This record gives sequence, C-alpha cells and structure tokens, in this order.
Amino acid sequence: MKIANLILIIGLVMSFSSKASLITFSNDSSSYLNGDIIELEIFINNANPEIDFLEVVWGFDDSLFDFDTLSITDSVFDNSYLDDAFALGDELVLQLGLLANWDSVLGTSFKLGTFSFIALEDGMSSPELILIDMFAQNFDGDDISAASVPAPPTLAILCIAGLVLLRKRMM
Repeated sequence: MKIANLILIIGLVMSFSSKASLITFSNDSSSYLNGDIIELEIFINNANPEIDFLEVVWGFDDSLFDFDTLSITDSVFDNSYLDDAFALGDELVLQLGLLANWDSVLGTSFKLGTFSFIALEDGMSSPELILIDMFAQNFDGDDISAASVPAPPTLAILCIAGLVLLRKRMM
C-alpha cells in the first residue's frame, strides 16, 4: 500500500511540470478586416544550443489568410546563415540556419522575428498555426531535439527528497 501511495504521489508531482512550446507567437490585434496585415511575433523558447539547422512546418487556413513575409530581428540575422519562410498551400515552412556559438549572443530564448499575413475576410482573428513537423540538426549533420532537455522540476525533487526522508524516519 505504501509503495502504491509513493508511486501515486510521484506521478502527481511529475504531472504538475509544464513544458512550454519551443516556438510561441504573439499577435498585434484581436480582429482584422479583409486586406489587413496581421503580424505575429515569433519567439524561440529554450532552444537546444546545439542547433545548426531548424525547420518547422505549420498548417494554417489559407482560405482565410495569405502568408506575406518573415522579418527576422537584427540579432538573429547577424547570427544565422539562412532565414526563410514560405507557404506551400496550407502549410507554412520556417527554415533557420544558425552560426556556431549563436547561443552565446542570442541565448536559448529570444525573439526570432515577425510573420506577416494578409486577412482574406472581415472579422478574422490571428491565424491559428498548427504544428505539423519539426526537424533540427546539429553542426555535424546529426538529427537532434530542437528543445533543450528541461531540468527536473524543483517541486518534484523536493517531494522525492521528502519522501526518502520520511521513509528513513519510519524505519
């Protein structure tokens, strides 16, 4: 019974840890008219510092929005050898090639730039981008995870340590 309770507690503690997305967006308004430019700021969060090349593919409704451009921040432009985004039908593809030691300048979380879309109907909110695929390689050309491996949550470590101490005390 005690082991089952311990497993249950550890499972609950681990379920409280949240994992943020590698790429997040922030829009400039909540409603747009036909022909309006919609700007989505793009943020990279906790990227793996070993990334050399990153490709991300999102799906979006191309009957409501037309992809226009990608504007990269100056700091990313200065630390990349490739920055491109293009639409293939209802898919938006981002390709980013980073120079060696990019993380020492940009850090692993930074503003990448801005996607611009054109609203094709009145009353549109910002485009909903649905992740389809993500691909990352290191400088040796090996496939790697795009996100950094998160450290174990502090709460989980403290709970496990407390359970170990409690168990020793009961013996």
